[in-house]
Amino acid sequence: MEAALAQSCALTNVERRDDILFLIDRYEASSRRPLDVLDDDERRRFGAGDARAQRRLFFKLLCYGALATQPAPEAVVQADWRRLAAVGLVDDVFDNAFDPYRFALASPITRPDSKGKVIDFLRLAGTRDQWSRLLPQPAEPDTVVDLLYACSGGALKSRAFWVVREMLRHDLWPGDGLTRQACVPDGRVRKRAARMGLVDLPERSDTLDDMKAFSAALHAVLGLAGAEARASFDLPLSLADQRCEVCDEARMAACPLPHCRWRRAAGGA
Repeated sequence: MEAALAQSCALTNVERRDDILFLIDRYEASSRRPLDVLDDDERRRFGAGDARAQRRLFFKLLCYGALATQPAPEAVVQADWRRLAAVGLVDDVFDNAFDPYRFALASPITRPDSKGKVIDFLRLAGTRDQWSRLLPQPAEPDTVVDLLYACSGGALKSRAFWVVREMLRHDLWPGDGLTRQACVPDGRVRKRAARMGLVDLPERSDTLDDMKAFSAALHAVLGLAGAEARASFDLPLSLADQRCEVCDEARMAACPLPHCRWRRAAGGA
């Protein structure tokens, strides 16, 4: 019954293209943009080709990805990140100069979730020989997400895709073979893409293989709106004003999205 309902409410590719174009237009018109963990100077230093500098900067990106896996608003995560950066904690961990006793006694952050993520930083520092194989660019693009997931002890899951996205977004890695893994399939994106009808996969697809399939499917759907649409990755969806994850009758009635499987299933337009 559920499968039949989903099939009867499925969108056509033309409708999906309309939705993608709408979302991209809204995204480009808004002021919402993702945090640039690496600033312009750091990106230039990465491009200069010094191997140790590249490892240090990539490690910084991995650490922010690990910190952001906690169930907290992005603004809260960013505030804790700034506090950690202000005392040089990420550099200390990278340089094997981190003092856990000093951190325990005088931590620059107070939230237990963020404190616990420092363990993930230490694990990533300890597996640098493995993830450094991805630098200056991955020799085997298909294995990048798996490698990041393994090196982080599972801490980087949907955020492994985020690392790929950020490296491509700033032209630090070539796109060949990586773009299918560059749409971040976190819970919000999966729920929105499934409910809108952009992707014919369950919103609860949360194994790593499921996430790979979801990222690849979203990448394919973006292609319906042209090659340039793919350069926005998941951002028009993840930063959209549409609140599909908390959608109700009132929101449906006011939703400007041209086509929506969720709305169609409820009997709307």
